[in-house]
Amino acid sequence: MATELQDDDEIIIYETPQYIEVHDLSFEEGEKITNTYPEISLNYEKEPGEVFTDNLAALGCHGLVINEKIRQKIKELDINNLQYFDLKLIEKNTKKETIDYKIANIIGAVNCLDYDNCDLVLSSTGSILFIEKLAFIDLDEDKLPEIFRLGEFLPLIVVNDRIKQEFEAEGFTGFVFYRPEDYS
Repeated sequence: MATELQDDDEIIIYETPQYIEVHDLSFEEGEKITNTYPEISLNYEKEPGEVFTDNLAALGCHGLVINEKIRQKIKELDINNLQYFDLKLIEKNTKKETIDYKIANIIGAVNCLDYDNCDLVLSSTGSILFIEKLAFIDLDEDKLPEIFRLGEFLPLIVVNDRIKQEFEAEGFTGFVFYRPEDYS
């Protein structure tokens, strides 16, 4: 599962909230966050005609930024390995505030890459920069969380078919789902 825009009119926010920058926070580590944080503010500029997606492409937040509809579906599906952190979006020009979104921290990272069948671009230190071809080792899916971060490449989120089907049935925007053999 990836955060990707589907249409040119979908908003993307590049800025990093000051609080996240000052405190060097990341919601992409796959680990439970034990500290509490105040509501995080994120300023953005909305161009005429731009629309918000359900999963907002807010790259500087270092985690998923999802709205209430998605959080309710996650609750309905009884998925319990996510934490939510308050986020206030503030449009720079109008000062309009939106509080429907929260930063989601997925708790759980699983090392499951099949290195023999993957095509990876590695840094000089051996860390993954980009995945050209994705393959997983055989694991008992019943023992895996329904949503987790790929342990070897934490930006990548893996979900099971139930979540994929439910999210697609709801028509949630801002997500793209890839089968491992189609990911690049």
